[in-house]
Amino acid sequence: MSTVTGVNSSATGRLLDELAGLLLPVVMPLVRRLPAMILVLAGLITLMGVLVLVGAHRDDAEIRAHSAVATAEVLPGSDFSRTLIAFTTAGGETVSPEKGVFYPRGLQPGQIVRVEYDSTHPDRVRVLGRDASVGSWPIGLVVAITWAIALPVGFTLRGRQLRRLESDRLAASIAAAAAAATPGSDDASTDGAAPDGSDPDDSGPDGSDPDGTDPLGTGAGDTSPAKSASTDAA
Repeated sequence: MSTVTGVNSSATGRLLDELAGLLLPVVMPLVRRLPAMILVLAGLITLMGVLVLVGAHRDDAEIRAHSAVATAEVLPGSDFSRTLIAFTTAGGETVSPEKGVFYPRGLQPGQIVRVEYDSTHPDRVRVLGRDASVGSWPIGLVVAITWAIALPVGFTLRGRQLRRLESDRLAASIAAAAAAATPGSDDASTDGAAPDGSDPDDSGPDGSDPDGTDPLGTGAGDTSPAKSASTDAA
């Protein structure tokens, strides 16, 4: 039973290693860019909020330029994204804007409400007495919360990355200095030389010098003519 468990654990470990090897090349670049991605996301949210406000002010301007007032009924089927209404224009046309009414906060199905619309485009309609200022503070609040979170998180992550890079750079510098302080091959090349600078291989096979002198004074290597004559006389 223990053998089977060990085999399963080994297979699981290999599978995790392979999965990590596949994911790390994809995940690590994203992790390194995470601070920038957070700030970019916050910028996009801000841009969307600004565009919404610009569009709302433009619609308000069009309604004010061709203003008409009617009584509308809030229809069932409304949701978070839109509040459906139906009203009759001054020309007798019944209109139910597909995008709903602007600034519908607090409206309930079946409720009767006064609306102001663009007489040239009746689908452009808002609750009477409301304008883009109603939506300004929620959008501004969302943008403020977004940056209140994005800035500390982004700069904190970036600071950690910079400290890690500095630590790696310092470790590389220490390693390079240690490698430079290690004795090189130049020191090893002088190990075979004698202390007095002579070559130890210059001596003959019996320990004598090549010029016939005996460095030990034993006379074994002396081959001079005087030495040979004294030997013959003896």
